[in-house]
Amino acid sequence: MKNVVSLSGGLTSAYLAHIMKERDPETEFIFMDTGAEHPKTYEFIRNIVKHWKIRLTCLRVIPNPEMNKPSTYEILSIEQIGPDLEPWKRMLKKYGHPYVGGAFCTDRMKTVPFIKYCDEKYGRGNYMTWLGMRVDEPKRINPKSGIRYLAEISDFEKQDVIEWWHKQPFDLGIQEHLGNCVFCIKKSLQKVALATKDEPFLADKFIQTLHDFDTKSDKVMYRNNNSLEQVIALFSDVGRDELASRMTSMRQYDTGSCSESCESFGGQIDFDFSMEAA
Repeated sequence: MKNVVSLSGGLTSAYLAHIMKERDPETEFIFMDTGAEHPKTYEFIRNIVKHWKIRLTCLRVIPNPEMNKPSTYEILSIEQIGPDLEPWKRMLKKYGHPYVGGAFCTDRMKTVPFIKYCDEKYGRGNYMTWLGMRVDEPKRINPKSGIRYLAEISDFEKQDVIEWWHKQPFDLGIQEHLGNCVFCIKKSLQKVALATKDEPFLADKFIQTLHDFDTKSDKVMYRNNNSLEQVIALFSDVGRDELASRMTSMRQYDTGSCSESCESFGGQIDFDFSMEAA
């Protein structure tokens, strides 16, 4: 049974990669690139390969332009991955934007091509997928054939992982509210607003991509029926530090909601991926 680790670019999945490299040197590691990760995520991924010498495969989804036709993927070198939003553009052209209650982005840009690649390379049922869910994330752990979790081989909780990384020669270096997917729809409006204040260039680029490629006209992606532009407007009169202070006092800064990354398979373990064709 081939071990395959989904390396999302978050601290926990990277810690899992370190463990699996020691347990099974033949493990394959897969990074599903959405083209929308924080620039430091890509630096982090490159550092992992450089320092640990892991076998990393970088994949990007290629949706079939026809409806009811399955997506495929392309393999990129580690030098080719980066925040160009190309997979997002492809997804927006076919499906339009994801939204609260319809967060299909992780499934279609990560999980579906991940499974297709592994099925083609190893054969269905011939590999074990490893995901970086910790013991303190019981709601994200759903026992299923062919899938195993960090929690099965490590008792580390979130703070343990953070402290472990502080002792390493390199780190992710992304603040909690940014996460890897900077403008993730799972985040609170406050987190999204703070991310736009810290990364205005990335926000402008993301908004422009939505306007240029999104097949849906409303652009409503976030909580309370807000677009990214509306979120920015809602908090336009609030300074960056004041907003961060408010979130800290309200205990909303570190909610754990998409604080590191959106894992492949996250929240969708029981989805029938063989039927995903739209």
